[in-house]
Amino acid sequence: MRLKKHLHYTAAAKWDHKTGGTAQLDGFTQPFDTPHEHGGNETAPCPDQLFMTSLAGCIINTFNYYRRILDAETLDLTVNVSSDIELSNTNGYRVTGIHIDIQVWSDRENQELNQKCAERAKEYCHITKSIEQAIPTTTKITLHVE
Repeated sequence: MRLKKHLHYTAAAKWDHKTGGTAQLDGFTQPFDTPHEHGGNETAPCPDQLFMTSLAGCIINTFNYYRRILDAETLDLTVNVSSDIELSNTNGYRVTGIHIDIQVWSDRENQELNQKCAERAKEYCHITKSIEQAIPTTTKITLHVE
């Protein structure tokens, strides 16, 4: 599989004239809204939740890339991402930490390959690598062998 040297994605967001909006993402539509606690209607995920989703999705997609290359059979995979967001007196809200929990289920025969896929997902997810200088990020990998 040959990798492209350059990727380019776009998103265009339009306000819904309420408390959120809709983003157009290269053929996909993604609504977003503001949480109730900040005066929103909470009819869709807030941008913070979508950011966590993009991190979890990047880990899963990177895991799957290496799973195909290494020909690993995986029973299941979940990625849980959470963030700590702090209100500063001078700068408003800031993401102060991100926690990623990768859970992989494998049979004994594929145990080492699945561990390697998880480690590579942690190491090569380009979104987490791009933000780690700005936001402290911890990643935990748990391999369940059945």
